[in-house]
Amino acid sequence: MSDARWLEIEASIASAVRHFAAAAEIFDTCRSDTEGLQAYLAEMGFMHAMQAAHTSFEAALIGILNLFGEEPPSRAQWHADLIRRVSRVVNGRPPILSDALAGAANETRQFRHVAARAYDDFDWQRAARTVGYARQLAADLPEAISRFRRAIDP
Repeated sequence: MSDARWLEIEASIASAVRHFAAAAEIFDTCRSDTEGLQAYLAEMGFMHAMQAAHTSFEAALIGILNLFGEEPPSRAQWHADLIRRVSRVVNGRPPILSDALAGAANETRQFRHVAARAYDDFDWQRAARTVGYARQLAADLPEAISRFRRAIDP
């Protein structure tokens, strides 16, 4: 499919990968015993990178659904519905994400909720789990999207 809309989808994937990787790097370079402004900058930088990554990721998925004339989910829990939908066959469209990547995406989705609403309760130890999923998405997402694109347009 040589549709020009892939330009925006690819840009959103590249943005997601960049932000997931940066979040992991921030996490690796900051220590949980950091205090004051340095701790604040690390926490906010990490949380914002995770939010930006997952938001870019969702934009790419919605862009792909649009290619198929598929309405994106619209219920209150549409973020979770989106991941669930793109990880299965719908009207002949193959899954976009493997079960493993869908699981990783669900973890970053849940963390984004924490980052957006519970930032005063940030906990480096709890964030450690999510960082592994961010690394997985940064590493595997480009190939997953390429594989999907080849499947729909060999």
